[in-house]
Parts: sequence; C-alpha cells; structure tokens
Amino acid sequence: MKKTLIIVAMFIGVLLCAVGYADSQYRTSIGKQAPALWLPAQDNRAPETSLADQAGKYVMLNFWKSTDAASRQAANEYTAWQRANPCKGLTLLSVNLDDSQELFGEIMRRDSLIGSTQYHLGGDTARAVIDSYGLDKGLGSVLIDPSGKIVAHNPTQTELSNYFGQ
Repeated sequence: MKKTLIIVAMFIGVLLCAVGYADSQYRTSIGKQAPALWLPAQDNRAPETSLADQAGKYVMLNFWKSTDAASRQAANEYTAWQRANPCKGLTLLSVNLDDSQELFGEIMRRDSLIGSTQYHLGGDTARAVIDSYGLDKGLGSVLIDPSGKIVAHNPTQTELSNYFGQ
C-alpha cells in the first residue's frame, strides 16, 4: 500500500510538472499573443518601454545571460544584424536576465552591444519574465508581429534578412 501511494504521488508530481511546462511553452507558441512585458529605463541608455508601446512594429525580443554562451552569442548576432541592416520596421529589445547588473554592464561594454536596445531585469522581475515566456528550459528569442503575435522563434540572421527583405 505504501509503495502504491508513493507511485501515485510521483505520477501526480510528474504530471503537474509536464502540464506546467507545456503551458509555458504553449503561451509562446507561434501564432499566440506575446505575453505582456514592461522594461524599465536603463541609466540614460535605453528608454522605458513595453510591448504595448511597440504596437504596430515588428519586435525582436531576445533573452540572454552572460553565463549562457549560446544566448550571449545570439545577443551579439542580433546586434550585428541590426547594425548592418537598420530596419525601421523592426525594434530589437534585448533583455539580460543576469543576477548582477554590474556584470551585465561589463558584458555590454566588452561585446559592444547597442545600449539603447539592451535591458537588464533581475530578481523577482526576471523570474516572472522567465516564467511567462517559458525560459526555464533555455533562453532564446521571439519575433513578434505588429499585432503582438509571435511569428518566429530564434530566427537566424539570414531568416531576418529574408523576412525584412534586407
């Protein structure tokens, strides 16, 4: 009887984890409305903004951490693409989720990232964004259309160039 209860409890735990993971991934599926996001002003570099403020524009929303090599590389690639293809119809919002704002500032300086596109979120705010965008299993980016719907995940530079005819 004790083994049966343990097995049932484990099954329920796994089921709840799976449902929670599936729900967070479902919220950012292609065709879904992007979850709300507000980004505070960043020390005279990047102005306060939100996805609602960006309505009517395409938005590349990139999430990265300095300790996650792939996401840091993506931040550099999207910055390079934006510099090479100044596209007025696309807004890059690159969101750093490091615990340390000082580390974020140093990486931004070392990697020559465009300050007006870089935002840092930490603590509970970062955890809420990680949850709402389903980033607990890995960081990435989403391309959001002018109506606020997600149209692509982790697009490459070539895909962006093809998408925007650059």
